[in-house]
Amino acid sequence: MPWPWRLATVPAGRVSDPMSATNTRQALEDAMRLHRAGQREAALTRVRELQAIAPADISVRYVLGALEADAGRPQAAVGHLEAAVDVQPGHDQAVVLLGAVYRTLARFHDAVRLWRRYLDLHGGDMRARFSLIEALLSAGHRADADREVAAVLPTVSADPDALLGIGILYHSSGRHDLAIDYYRRSLSLRPGHLETRQNLAAALQAGGDLDAAETLYRELLVSVPDNVDLLRNFATLCKDRDDLATAIDHYGHAMRISRRRLRSDEIARTGRDPAYRRTTLHSLRLELEQLVHLRDEGVPIEDVDRLIDGYRRVLEELAARSVEGQRIVLDETQFARIGAVMQRLAYLEPTAPLEGGALNPDLDYAAIQQAYRDSGPGIVIVDEFLRNEALVALRRYLHLSTIWFGYGRVRGYCGSYMEDGFGNGLLLQLAADMREKLPDIVGPHHLNQMWAYIYDQTMAGITAHADPAAVNLNFWITPDAANLDANSGGLVVSRREAPREWDFEAYNNRPEILEEFVADDDRCVTPYRCNRMVMFNSNLVHKTDAFSFRPGFTNRRINITMLFGDR
Repeated sequence: MPWPWRLATVPAGRVSDPMSATNTRQALEDAMRLHRAGQREAALTRVRELQAIAPADISVRYVLGALEADAGRPQAAVGHLEAAVDVQPGHDQAVVLLGAVYRTLARFHDAVRLWRRYLDLHGGDMRARFSLIEALLSAGHRADADREVAAVLPTVSADPDALLGIGILYHSSGRHDLAIDYYRRSLSLRPGHLETRQNLAAALQAGGDLDAAETLYRELLVSVPDNVDLLRNFATLCKDRDDLATAIDHYGHAMRISRRRLRSDEIARTGRDPAYRRTTLHSLRLELEQLVHLRDEGVPIEDVDRLIDGYRRVLEELAARSVEGQRIVLDETQFARIGAVMQRLAYLEPTAPLEGGALNPDLDYAAIQQAYRDSGPGIVIVDEFLRNEALVALRRYLHLSTIWFGYGRVRGYCGSYMEDGFGNGLLLQLAADMREKLPDIVGPHHLNQMWAYIYDQTMAGITAHADPAAVNLNFWITPDAANLDANSGGLVVSRREAPREWDFEAYNNRPEILEEFVADDDRCVTPYRCNRMVMFNSNLVHKTDAFSFRPGFTNRRINITMLFGDR
């Protein structure tokens, strides 16, 4: 959020018996103490009870809105915050929180009205002026945003931070030429500023000037070789230039810095920040199961028995709370037990290319290409996709490497992504082999993205979506013996393409629209098989089929996805 929030001074409305305004204020203070102690759900429950008793008290509604927003429930927060702002439209805390919620909900036109009303009362507030510019850009009102920038420019023309801020706003809205201009203006006043130079490199990269971006990234990495954002941005540039080995090397370097195991003296300090305590129950279960597996496999993990006991205690404490399928925040005591390795790199299994390649040499690749072309929209199913040595090596890599950092998928699966360190020599070999063996389908395209997902057996898979690429390659590596239903568990692909004009970022977050769009279409339902690959046009709407797998860590369903080219 742009500004920190505290207990508001929004005036109370009419307060219903049996609570007095003084008692309400004290109850709010008590709730805030719970919140500061990390007991967020308890704080929320307390304030919801207060709101039921005193529905007209605006202070209660403000705090309830703030806590709902902090818990990641913007839809629940918005009405409470709007009520607070209606009573006091000039109250900066309430306005800032409501503006943040509008941004999350993509209600940009409402954000524009909010900031204009606030600025009618506080016209000289430069932070609010910048928030209005951001809202205008997000709402697509470019001309109005440009006029606001022109209006503030005489005041901030000698302020490098303000010029940097304007550059960031233009950068975020995709207007890279203007972002580059304002970054350079800021640098003319403060030539060596790291953040501005880093943003300039990113804007040059996004704007297509890859040579200038690479030169600047390399200069910056000499000065700050362990800067995680720089490493990731440079890795992405290398990926886009088809230099995958350099990309994976730099993504991996960033992972080893940002995801390293915490020392004992770092855990309490790190745990004071709620961002590091955010997780999900299914992620905690996965981390526990993987630690047990590592111990059973003889992989040396420091204090592994104590960590396993810590995970079990935390999960026992959370079992009484109805938080399955939700993002949660551990309290600091819980984090102290497991924070050393929670969403961190405790072990990485080396996985090198194989002599003789990764793919099954007995496959008829010409026939695969022809089947893809003959299918209409582009879809083909291939069994015995990998050589057995490659299949075993990838399975070992994903069972032993603690790289499942993508915890937040509330349907019950965790992800490992290229940008966060997923990748090795064998996967790069596989991508190169596919381009060589399928020159007409995959060959023209660079590797755009790749990731792996691992699924909780008691939960669900990925909802309907499409991917912003040219060709999607999806394959499964869990043994067939783990699958309890040989007729399901795989992938459902509609043969109808998503419209080219659709905004994927918007529609991929609204699966009900995609489901309705393809409801009457012919679908290719591919049952799960180990070492089966499904390759299809990435513009086809697809989803995980219902699945039923045996309990146990090594029985978890795992798929690996590679995207080639651009939509």
